[in-house]
Amino acid sequence: MTPVKKYQKYLFLLFLLLLQPVLWAQIKEPVRIGVYENSPKILIDEQGKAAGIFIDIISEIAGNEDLKVEYVYGNWSQLKTALSNGEIDILPDFAYSRERDSLFTLNAVPVLSSWLEAFSLKGAGIHSVQDLEGKNIGVLKGSVQEAFLLDDPEHPLPENFRLKVFDAYPESVKALRNGEIDVLVASRFFYFSNHYTKDISSTGIIFRPADLYFAFNRNVDPDLVNLFDRNLADMKNNPHSSYYRILHSWFDPVLRAGRPNYFLWALAAALTILLIVLIFTFSLKYQVDVTTKALWQRNRQLTLAKEKAEENERLKTIFLQNMSHEIRTPMNGIIGFLSLLKKQDLDPESREKYIDIVNKSGQRLLTTINNIIEISKIDTKQIEIRNTEVDLTEILNFYYNFFLPQAREKGLDLILKCEIPEDKSVILTDKFILDNILTNLINNALKFTNKGIVEIGASVVDDVVKFYIKDSGIGIPEDRQNAIFDRFVQANLNMTRAHEGSGLGLAIVKAYVEILKGELWLESKEGEGSTFHFTIPYVPADLPVKTEETEYLTEKLQAEHLKILIGEDDNISFLFLQQLLNLPHITIIRAKNGAQAIELARNNPDISLILMDIKMPEVNGIEATGEIRKFNPQVPIIAQSAYTFTGEKEQALEAGCNDYITKPINKTRLLQLIEKYSR
Repeated sequence: MTPVKKYQKYLFLLFLLLLQPVLWAQIKEPVRIGVYENSPKILIDEQGKAAGIFIDIISEIAGNEDLKVEYVYGNWSQLKTALSNGEIDILPDFAYSRERDSLFTLNAVPVLSSWLEAFSLKGAGIHSVQDLEGKNIGVLKGSVQEAFLLDDPEHPLPENFRLKVFDAYPESVKALRNGEIDVLVASRFFYFSNHYTKDISSTGIIFRPADLYFAFNRNVDPDLVNLFDRNLADMKNNPHSSYYRILHSWFDPVLRAGRPNYFLWALAAALTILLIVLIFTFSLKYQVDVTTKALWQRNRQLTLAKEKAEENERLKTIFLQNMSHEIRTPMNGIIGFLSLLKKQDLDPESREKYIDIVNKSGQRLLTTINNIIEISKIDTKQIEIRNTEVDLTEILNFYYNFFLPQAREKGLDLILKCEIPEDKSVILTDKFILDNILTNLINNALKFTNKGIVEIGASVVDDVVKFYIKDSGIGIPEDRQNAIFDRFVQANLNMTRAHEGSGLGLAIVKAYVEILKGELWLESKEGEGSTFHFTIPYVPADLPVKTEETEYLTEKLQAEHLKILIGEDDNISFLFLQQLLNLPHITIIRAKNGAQAIELARNNPDISLILMDIKMPEVNGIEATGEIRKFNPQVPIIAQSAYTFTGEKEQALEAGCNDYITKPINKTRLLQLIEKYSR
């Protein structure tokens, strides 16, 4: 072969390689999409073209991925059959069911969330499930509504209703108006469709919350399914994406109504005025900046306040969306299954099952409400630190045993590694806040771990107590690790299908750790697990004295005759102190409020010692101490309180107290103080 022919061969091969993508693009088959009437999710518009929320989203994905799209029109039943036969590739607006999942491939990321809702003519008097007894109920043929009412034995409707099916919404709405049916059961999006007119209203009866997906033919290329999921996840994770603009445009008719003819003229006039205002504003700003910087600082503060207000508005929107789902879902379970429990012929096994469902739904609802309350307290700075003596070893053992059954139920190994020495185990901290932090983190670790281990650990390092919760769960992507501490946020969009929750837990944990003056950080790798670390200050409590010393102090006090005044309004607390001081040579007198304490101290000048509760009615302990010091400066007064607010001990000592002891009162510590001040 001559060198010229050899080069010609290489050039020809290079040409084929360059031409291959073009040829492939030309022979690539278009994706066939089924289109039917289910406004506003999917519909055929007045020009006979495909439209609706799902169609707009498909168009966006097709534009991003350079897909060719071909629409096939028909009714729901026809298109579902066509999807089974491979005549179309995708059928939008598909709710999950076991039967459908076995026949078709559903993508992983939900497009929308929906539920079934009952609609009737206005004035029909239908407001509850019981009102549906003996009624004619219309649904779309082959729809999830039909399957729910026909095949689901646990639906909450009375048994004697009559079901009628229709091929499309126009036929079912016509039947509703002429009295052929009493109620139309449809998805919640029927409210936003052009079929929902002034003579129709929602009954307020809702069933079966569900997510909506794209259904693919079983033989479709998996890369096409992954392509849709990837684009959906990107759009839903970006609050400024076309996904949210599409939703707003269909749910707000004003945005679709079109602009009047004079709009452009009005816009031009407004822009001209705005330009004049801007020129004047910048001129004025220049003069103000020259004369004073103080006004600029004020303007900056106002800008920050505006940004904060906008952020609060965004959080409020997210809050309403999340709380709507997190409250409606368990409430639907509670209301639906309570109505089923009214059946007289219900067998015991079903009754127990329904009661369990109601109980679990109630617990989920209670958790959501508690989280809302806690985040509200944090926002309004109503969280007050109440330090008490806390045994860290005891707390960690408690939570290990508490969560052990849950871990075993999931087949997980729960491990406890407490490396805190016994002599450093008791510290002063807020037990309620520490309990909340540990509960949220351990519960999260168990929720997101399907196999392997969850490990709880703690140690004392220098002047902090260091905790960690480690799991071998799904892990958190690196680009989401900061976001999970924001409110209403989970690590991955796909989690919203597999794991329920309001997304407030980690936000509460972060706020609580900061309130305790600690630090919180995360180590995680997607698919391998996560480790949450947090620290709190190490503030050692008074170490408990050995039993031998308690016995020694008791014997020593028996050698003296003491008269002790106890100022305590709580009966249980007084009885506890009375038992601690139940010695032959100790006489106890009690004051139920600060005023009585002052009077008894005045009438009993031979009192040996006063135990003064800080929080008492009429006159508090600090005020009572100040009054007693006016006529008896020598008597020892020991302040006692269950609350350890910042500065409270200093206030008590400044008022005239000799010492301070916190509740729950340690017997040995109390005897030490009495022995100290009764010498």
